[in-house]
Amino acid sequence: MLKKYLSSISTLLCLALVSFDAKVTNFSPDYTDLEDWELVFEEEFEQDELDSTNWESYQPQSRASAWNYYVNSTNKSLRELSNGHLLLRAKWDSVRNLPETGAIQTKDKFSFRYGKLEVKARFNRSGQGAWPAIWLMPQNLVFPNWPDGGEIDVMERLNTDSFVYQVIHQSISEGLELKPAPFVTQAIDPKEFNTYGIIKTPEKIEFYVNDQKTMTYTKGGSNSERWPFETEFYLILNHATADKGESGTNFWPGLVSTTGDFPYEMAIDYVKVWKSVTTIDRP
Repeated sequence: MLKKYLSSISTLLCLALVSFDAKVTNFSPDYTDLEDWELVFEEEFEQDELDSTNWESYQPQSRASAWNYYVNSTNKSLRELSNGHLLLRAKWDSVRNLPETGAIQTKDKFSFRYGKLEVKARFNRSGQGAWPAIWLMPQNLVFPNWPDGGEIDVMERLNTDSFVYQVIHQSISEGLELKPAPFVTQAIDPKEFNTYGIIKTPEKIEFYVNDQKTMTYTKGGSNSERWPFETEFYLILNHATADKGESGTNFWPGLVSTTGDFPYEMAIDYVKVWKSVTTIDRP
């Protein structure tokens, strides 16, 4: 996920396109007249406990970032199933004066190469420093290390914004990351459920919000020889948050200014993945 706040989205998008020759187009037609799809993964969180055949805790990370604060446990204060929803939270530990956050993943349990992903989510409680996300990482790397291996950020929301960001990461040469500036979607209603998704094919990745296409990222130009997305990717659902400056990290949402708004919470209604019955899943 992005490591810093980008203040001028439109300007940086133009710079990214010029500097890296990334094939990004933005438009929003309806996408209901698609080819036939076959549902291959469905999670509606109707059970009392998380299905361990599909999900596990996302592992805390060692690098200095928001990912330090994931807690690898089944603590219901961070991860709870309630009324058919998965609730992922970021809470404030008043003893350590640091955040703790919840995250789950399908790594080594479910991944897909090409197909359509859709996640329905709502932001129940937010505040300064909040950073919930829906994103994909490679199960089987085409190129080693990050960002060479690729990352697909289906949805990232900062603080109390009424829009979200969608982002691609990859590398086009040693030490040079191809990262088009984060695409800002149309307005959403943060207090209601919205759907976020992608369609991943051999030549492109299309992004969607509420059934409307928002961005297409296409293989070609400078990125074609280092295209890392022709492999299976697994899903991560999380509610990260910044700290108050203790780590010295320049968090994208900025720093937490008050802990009075905690806990932050994102509700997930469902996760679904389809594969095309015709053209997408070719070798």
